Amino acid sequence: MLSRTIAKFVGEYKANILGKKNIVSLYIYENTISGTGVSYFEGKFIEKYFDIEYQNIKSIEETTIQGNLCLCINYSEKDTLFKDAIFSLYFPNVEGIGEAKRILQDLQKKDEEERIAKYKEEYARKEQKLLEQKKRKEECQQYFSDCYNFHIANESNPYFELQNNDLQFTCIYIDKQKNLNFLKIDGYSKEESNAYISFDKIHYYEKAGNVYYTSDINGNYSNYGGSFTSATISKGATALGGLLFGTMGLAAGALLTHVPSKVEMPTSTFNISSEVHKIDDRSVVLNYYSDAKQQYMDMELPADIYNFLQTHLPEKKYGIVVEIEKKNAVKNITSIEGKSVEKITQNDDMSAFENKIKKLKMMYDNGILTEEEFIAEKKRILSEI
Repeated sequence: MLSRTIAKFVGEYKANILGKKNIVSLYIYENTISGTGVSYFEGKFIEKYFDIEYQNIKSIEETTIQGNLCLCINYSEKDTLFKDAIFSLYFPNVEGIGEAKRILQDLQKKDEEERIAKYKEEYARKEQKLLEQKKRKEECQQYFSDCYNFHIANESNPYFELQNNDLQFTCIYIDKQKNLNFLKIDGYSKEESNAYISFDKIHYYEKAGNVYYTSDINGNYSNYGGSFTSATISKGATALGGLLFGTMGLAAGALLTHVPSKVEMPTSTFNISSEVHKIDDRSVVLNYYSDAKQQYMDMELPADIYNFLQTHLPEKKYGIVVEIEKKNAVKNITSIEGKSVEKITQNDDMSAFENKIKKLKMMYDNGILTEEEFIAEKKRILSEI
């Protein structure tokens, strides 16, 4: 859509002495010029329609061609293969040529000033955006550093890195109380999450899974027939060879004859290609007690965290935990079976209590306990009922 018309200029010319008069027109708008001009090629005027933006106008001149006073506009093409070339457009015998030149130059200057102002505004906007981005990144970096230093650096806590991507960091670390912490820091969104399993809730950790290898085998088989030239052959030998060697029997039987035979075996080719795939499903299983679930739970961790846990939480290694639990179980059983009379509690059944009294009476009757010891022990048993 064309903008408001500012001015219109018209001129006329003859392509040759005997030719008719031709009209040129120049319409001046706020952002463009258009109309009908001429180009001058090999001594001839050639009519040309045009529509040119001010930013593509390179210069505006007055010149004379074949006795015609012309307004000349030099311009470049827009978005064509010839956008770097300079073309000339002529307007012969235009009325008010000086005025047309002045208006065009003023509008061209105004357009250039507006484009420069727009460029500066756009540049200022980009600079402001870059400053804001820089400030934002500095704030994100500061947030990330504060979180990292609080959990890891300042406390010198050992950690196992799971992810480290610029300002995004995930790890498992062990604090001074040997609690197992799960830390995630996202500097971009300024978010931090930290969960932990207390040392006393960790039951054990152990390796799980294995490494497997599978092969994809592809092959092709080709067989080219051979020939057999007969001679004096022992039929028995041939039959025996056939029994012993299967499809190779005929050739083997020929070797047992008195007169050699000529054998050309079939040629076979079997091309095999294989691709080995490694499947690694190793992991580390952490068993812990969940207060929320009120039961023991399993958590799967990366396989290469095993050495980290073994270094910093050796007490929770599966083998060590099992040995400790075995020893405790034996100790508890021994303690229960070896309880003395004074450790009988109210939870003992009546038959066990009666047995203890009978044993006490038997020890007194057989002179193992004195009367004073018997009376004192009896009082103690009765006082615990």
